Parts: sequence; structure tokens; C-alpha cells
Amino acid sequence: MKFAQLFILILAFLVIRPANAGLLIEPVVGFSSLKFETDNAGSSEEDSTGLSLGGRLGYQNLGLQLGLDYLQSTLSVDDNNYKDLNMTEFGGFIGFEFPVLLRVYAGYMFSVNGDTKVGGQTVEFTEGSGTKFGLGFTGLPFVDINFEYRKGSFGHYDGGVLGSGDIDTTYSAYMIGLSLPFVL
Repeated sequence: MKFAQLFILILAFLVIRPANAGLLIEPVVGFSSLKFETDNAGSSEEDSTGLSLGGRLGYQNLGLQLGLDYLQSTLSVDDNNYKDLNMTEFGGFIGFEFPVLLRVYAGYMFSVNGDTKVGGQTVEFTEGSGTKFGLGFTGLPFVDINFEYRKGSFGHYDGGVLGSGDIDTTYSAYMIGLSLPFVL
């Protein structure tokens, strides 16, 4: 009787494969290029570049990924009237990692905030949202190389003595980054 139980146990370990599912933890670092456009009281357009840091936390099963996404960017603006632009994006994402060297993902950013200094005054941009689309190369061990496009808008600004109110401001950004996905 013990031989039959041992045989069934060994057969179960050889035949039954464990599910490839688990907690996805993925730190991200990248270089972003952003175009910031405002259409209130005259049109203006600003370009900026800088470092982005963040990560993804979610669930992965059989290539499907689902979870939360966070990105903090510090960008240098190409205009002398503005100082660094700081942005925080928080949202959800869904993605798929193909068996051969490729991953695609998309996300919705439901909270986007930013601030910059204009003439020494801090201006805060709030009530933002947007979308993101990404493509990743997964051929390196432990490291993914990602290309990401983000597009969003802000609905409100607060500039202290410069005033506050609704605003029609959009941005589009490209990011080339590295991520370290861990599935536990």
C-alpha cells in the first residue's frame, strides 16, 4: 500500500505543474520627455525632460498582469520663466507578457498632480487623469527595457497670488525605462 501512495505522489509531482501566478513587484526607473500645453488665456507650450521613478504592484498569472502603477517625475523645463516640473501619477494597469521577449501594457491614471514655480511662485496642477501605453523587451535576465507613452490633462490649478481656477492643460510624454519585475 505504501508503494502505491509513493508512486501516486511522485506521479503528481511530475505531471502536475505549479501555477505560474503570484504577486508582481516591479520597480521602474526611466528618462522622460514631456510636452506641456495650456490653452487658457492664450496658448503656451513647454518641453521638459528628466528622471522618472516608480513601480507597479499587482498580480500575474499565465502572462496576464493586473495591478496598480505609480510614477514620480522631476523634469527640467526648457523655459527660463519656469522651474522644475514635479509630477505624480497614480493609476491602474493591465498587461500581458508574451512567452517570447515581449510585453504590452496599458493603464489609466486616475490621479495626476504636478507643481512648478513661475516667477518664484509655486503653481500646483490638480484634478488630472490620463492614459498610458507601453511596450517592453523582456529578453534580458531580471531586467525589462520599456518604451512608454503617456497622455493626460489637468482640470484645476492653484497659483497662490497668481490666482486659481479651472484650466485646460494637457501633456504628452515618452519614457524609456528599465524595470525589475519580480513575481513571488
